[in-house]
Parts: sequence; structure tokens; C-alpha cells
Amino acid sequence: MEVPKDPSQRPIMKLYPKRRSLRKSLAPTYYPVDHHIYYDGNSFRVRVRVDGKTISWNTPDKHKAVKFRDRQLKRVGRV
Repeated sequence: MEVPKDPSQRPIMKLYPKRRSLRKSLAPTYYPVDHHIYYDGNSFRVRVRVDGKTISWNTPDKHKAVKFRDRQLKRVGRV
């Protein structure tokens, strides 16, 4: 199949494969900010493993995320 050079003439549906999972494409991508703290552009996520359970908490404030993380790690005795 030869693709025309003009973008308005390209059959977009044929160029890109169909999306298999809507959930995966809409899921936010979190980037690591600090140890146990991630950021997705809008909110900070804290994920700490305590006694075999993962505690996950979201907040728009980085300062609150750091305090929550420190409180959880202190409770476990890792600080």
C-alpha cells in the first residue's frame, strides 16, 4: 500500500492499529517524584507497602503527600 504524501489524503484508520483496550489508554501515567511519591500532572500519589498491604493515597498538594509518606514509613519503622 502506497501512502500519499498529503496528510489530508491519508486513510488514518489504516495507518494506525485499532485500540484494544480503552482502559489502558485512559489510565493516567504517574512519574516518580520522590521515594514512594508519583505525579501525573494533576495530583500526587503516595504508595507505601505496610504489613503486606499497599496503601495508596492521592492529593493535589505535594507537601501533604510527603507528610503522609513520612507518617506511614515512621509507623512501619523504616524512617
